[in-house]
Amino acid sequence: MRIYIFLLILAAIASHDAGDCARILGLFPHIGKSHFMVFEPLLRALAERGHHVTTVSFFPLKNPPANYTDVVLEGAVQDGLSSMDLSMFEVSNPLMKVPLLNTILKNIFEMGMTAPLAVSTCESIIRQSSVIEALKQKYDVLIVEQFNSDCMLGLTHVFGIEAPIVGISSCGIMPWTYARIGLHDNPSYIPLLTTPYTSKMTFIQRLDSFISKLYVNDLYHIIQRKERAIIEKHFRVEIPDLDEIGKNKMSVFLVNTFHTLNGVRPTLPAVIEVGGMHLDHSRKILPSYIEKFLNESEHGVILLSFGSLIKTSTIPKYKEDMIVNALGKLKQRVIWKFEGSGEEGTLTGNILRVKWLPQYELLKHKKIVAFITHSGLLGMTEAVSAGKPMVAVPFFGDQPANAAAAAEAGFATIVPYVDITEERLTKALQFVLSPETQLNARRVSSIWRDRQADPLETAVYWTERVIRWGHHAQLHSPARDMPLYQIALLDVIATLAVAIFIFLAILWYMLSKVFRLLFGRESKLKMQ
Repeated sequence: MRIYIFLLILAAIASHDAGDCARILGLFPHIGKSHFMVFEPLLRALAERGHHVTTVSFFPLKNPPANYTDVVLEGAVQDGLSSMDLSMFEVSNPLMKVPLLNTILKNIFEMGMTAPLAVSTCESIIRQSSVIEALKQKYDVLIVEQFNSDCMLGLTHVFGIEAPIVGISSCGIMPWTYARIGLHDNPSYIPLLTTPYTSKMTFIQRLDSFISKLYVNDLYHIIQRKERAIIEKHFRVEIPDLDEIGKNKMSVFLVNTFHTLNGVRPTLPAVIEVGGMHLDHSRKILPSYIEKFLNESEHGVILLSFGSLIKTSTIPKYKEDMIVNALGKLKQRVIWKFEGSGEEGTLTGNILRVKWLPQYELLKHKKIVAFITHSGLLGMTEAVSAGKPMVAVPFFGDQPANAAAAAEAGFATIVPYVDITEERLTKALQFVLSPETQLNARRVSSIWRDRQADPLETAVYWTERVIRWGHHAQLHSPARDMPLYQIALLDVIATLAVAIFIFLAILWYMLSKVFRLLFGRESKLKMQ
């Protein structure tokens, strides 16, 4: 009996999870708060499971676990999106009316804003002693944001960190990230993340997607070269191409999407969809005046929020009147996140304006019947989880794509901000309040939530799996290490084309020789 117990103990020790008490470094150089809101639950969960987590970001945790260390980045450069004035969307440009030029110019504008932000942030980070000290330590795994900068990848190489990388994205996959895991980014059915297209594109949309992807990929590689030059100059070293570092070190890629909402895309074992990872399902108490407003509504309540970046209070008066008039016709009440002056909870007719609201908690409330949203991925994910239909009013970034995906799934309708009128908004509200759309929203929600495991649990599992197996459990496609001409079979096509040409040439030669012999004999016979 004692021998049996001893053997059980040995077996337990032998099977001890190699991921326990690992040293984890999280690197998040982007200044967008909404991005970090996706990553924070994973970092906190890993620390609560006993891992030692060090995070380099602009956003220190409130009440962090004991084994969690914040390295706070300083000197954030404003990206122009921290408090967006709605007046910038009022500008009318005739070129923006041209379908092909519309999204191309939009991509040039938006990428033009993020490109210098990435470079200037990199220049700031490399001079911060707290970051350098963190990079000098040993780690079992790195969690690195895959967005508009690869500066952190270069720094990990400078300091000789050989730990495998868990890539993570708060949105869909950016075009330049596909190659790092050998995933094919085909613009014929994979639209650019910042375009309002789904997989079913017209010829013009496919042309637009192709041109836009060429542009943004080229611009990103310019950013990479600048970041590489900054690092090499500061540390007086030579480092590989930043793309190559990403290819060689990234083991898995956690993406804040799920195909029920974001559409079906080609994937690999290395791509793990964890859309909804940030959702907090614990029950929270609503402010008493909001709870009272909800419960006294006989026909339900519509929630209106344009997120944390857009200052709704900057909306022009004529457009505000359009929205108020459309909402005022409803028998439902409305809660509007509005940062204007006045006391918290200003009531006008059936509209309650609040400066702040617990969005997900409200969306889960049985009295909320619809959501008017700017189409940010976090808010749309919350609405899908809660089963609430949406009027999508996209502005920038991935919002048009998110809105298009939700509309294609049948539980949202799109009203571009520039096209808002009282009539159009009224019609959109009628659509989302219809029994058919309400039912469809609940159905999509049920499919979205029907998974093998909770998205946060999935993210934790795959992070710990990388800790256990490191670089040994490769999940990328062989295409990662192949040149484009091999992936596209251009060498094979060229070989076959040459072979066919040679075969046809030989055949022509032989046939012409036969014809000459036959015609030669016929000529001789005639002469005789």
